[in-house]
Amino acid sequence: MVVTRQAAGGAAPEAPFPLATRPVYPAAVRLPLAEKLNGRHVPDPYRWLEDEEDSACGRWLEAQERLLAAHAPSWSSRSYFRALLGELQGLGGAQVPVATPPVCRGALRFFLHRPRGAELPQLVVSDDREMQASAGRVLFDPMAADPGGLTFLTAWRPSWSGRLVACQLTRRGSESPELCVVDTASRRVAEERLSLARPTPVAWLPDDSGFYYVTGAAGRRQVRLHLLGRGSSADLVVFETPHAHLSLAVSPDGRWLTVSSAPGAQTGNDLYLADLAARTAAGTGLRLIHHGSQERTSALLKSAPNGLLYAVTDAGAPCGRVCRVDPDRPHYAAWSTLITAGPEDLLTACTALTDPASGQTRFLVGTSHRGAARLALHDAAGRRLADVPAPGTGPGTISGLSTPPGGGGEVFFTYTDFVTPPAVYRFSARQGRCRPYTPPGVDGASTRPAASASVPSPVVRHLTFRSHDGTEVGLYLIEPAALPEGPRPTILTAYGGFGALAAPAFSPTITAWVQAGGRYAIAQVRGGGEHGTAWHAAGSGVNKPSCFADFAAAADHLIDQGLTTPDRLAIKGSSHSGLVVAAALTRHPERYAAGVCSDAPTDMIRYPLMGIGPLWATEFGTPDDPEQLDVLLSYSPYHQVKPGTPYPAILLTGAHTDPRVGSAHIRKFTAALQYATTSPNPVLLRTEADVGHGQRTATRWADLTADTLAFCATHTGLTPPDHR
Repeated sequence: MVVTRQAAGGAAPEAPFPLATRPVYPAAVRLPLAEKLNGRHVPDPYRWLEDEEDSACGRWLEAQERLLAAHAPSWSSRSYFRALLGELQGLGGAQVPVATPPVCRGALRFFLHRPRGAELPQLVVSDDREMQASAGRVLFDPMAADPGGLTFLTAWRPSWSGRLVACQLTRRGSESPELCVVDTASRRVAEERLSLARPTPVAWLPDDSGFYYVTGAAGRRQVRLHLLGRGSSADLVVFETPHAHLSLAVSPDGRWLTVSSAPGAQTGNDLYLADLAARTAAGTGLRLIHHGSQERTSALLKSAPNGLLYAVTDAGAPCGRVCRVDPDRPHYAAWSTLITAGPEDLLTACTALTDPASGQTRFLVGTSHRGAARLALHDAAGRRLADVPAPGTGPGTISGLSTPPGGGGEVFFTYTDFVTPPAVYRFSARQGRCRPYTPPGVDGASTRPAASASVPSPVVRHLTFRSHDGTEVGLYLIEPAALPEGPRPTILTAYGGFGALAAPAFSPTITAWVQAGGRYAIAQVRGGGEHGTAWHAAGSGVNKPSCFADFAAAADHLIDQGLTTPDRLAIKGSSHSGLVVAAALTRHPERYAAGVCSDAPTDMIRYPLMGIGPLWATEFGTPDDPEQLDVLLSYSPYHQVKPGTPYPAILLTGAHTDPRVGSAHIRKFTAALQYATTSPNPVLLRTEADVGHGQRTATRWADLTADTLAFCATHTGLTPPDHR
């Protein structure tokens, strides 16, 4: 048994460490633990930190808290960032906008709204028949239900009449919600609660008598039908699968039930369709119409006015297409293409509406063209009728297209870009244009910056660089206006996983760093979805190392272009983005001054045993396969930590309990880095209780973000304006 340099039970210093002195880290017993996997010797000295209930793990975490408290006073810009973030978060962000597009049910409009100064968003309902500015009525306020801010409204879905709303609530970071039905008129819970293993889609029956939902554990997921007033034990199982991911929908007219089943994230899905008008006591009559899990293609079936069914799919079109589906021949082989994304375009959204003048079906289609959001109106045959001027002129994002059931002549959506906070817009088919939309009861002033936050907008540039194999990769650079030439303290990040886009969006975090005088860079590395399914495949599975190589090339490009230097470059990321950062820190520690890694998988050998890791086998590969094990070991951050290496300053953050990723990842990585590093730069761990994989009150989010930005500023030499 080997013990780290500090004796067991040693106390952390009471004062901040001088940066020139190597910190003394909390004790971490290194057991000579290793195992044989497919003939490979795989060390795992900190496996004991996987047990968060173990007293030794508890003592180690307490010592980490003391170490963090000793260092935090040296982050002199923390108060600056905390005050600025408090203002900027009032503008909203991509994850928590001030208001969401309304979900329409007759004259009722349901939406989330976070008033300025509120800790969490509220569920609001308004009635178009009430024209008063204060017509919005709070249907559910998480802070009223739990003043401690530990209860979150994870999901919600109104019935087709709007009379009832199915709400899913999680507490203390859990991802196992309770589902309850709230009466819109009385705001009272009108139905017994259902305990769920995971958040579930809800599809209401057209008469509000009940809903379909998803339940069951991994390996046996089920779609059930719950009828109001009956206990959950009587719920009818209408579909069952070993696949982990299930989603479902009922068409507004109540005729069609669709079920999507997928074995994992971004693995392709199987699509089932049932005609509920023809169902019998024997079941719903679900039949397979798209077998995408076999071909790794995805499809989404949607209902349009006038009885039209259509699908949005990447089958046969890596950047997306829209197809007509014949209800009499709904199988994929009979789908006919209506709309295909153009050259250099990515299909991002599509919804159907009704032309008020002709009564004909129209499609409003959203695409991304080199990062710029575009909208176009098509007829039911797919012919392009008109380009619709979208908000913004540069890189931007349109999301959340919402159409009233049965079509209607309007579409609501959210627009944002790097300098524009998220705002709701309404497209009118009658007028053929988009206009800002402020839901009733929402103060329009709450979506505008406070006076102290009104500064010149940042400059946004889109750059390209070549990765190690010659692949061209994009990079967004956000920097202060009128910035003097020369290198500046810079934060670099990337997501690069699960086919997710690095979409241009307003971020209080980015804005605060740039207002302090720094540059912020976002690399569009392989593994994301910026160029469709092929771009994702090029950075997933056995190709995952290409994601990390692209990130390293992005850092080199910033340095080679004179935009920053290694002693002024910080890297920052959470979840999969945190994995990218962790891999970068262990591959090229000399390239960075600081790193912030949050809520990330870092032990890529035991990731299937933590959180919901089993769902990620397609994204990362499995250690059970010898070839894939070799690839995982080649980049697994925990296993790539090398004793005797001078690592940069590193701040690791996470939850005490992370049900999605598994909090042991960050603990084990922290212990390995603290044992291995020989530099005077600190390796620190910041943990929180009751937050899970990300949901927080506004105060706790601002506290965490201020810590991470101040840490990066301290170690890259960024001095905010009022600190100079």
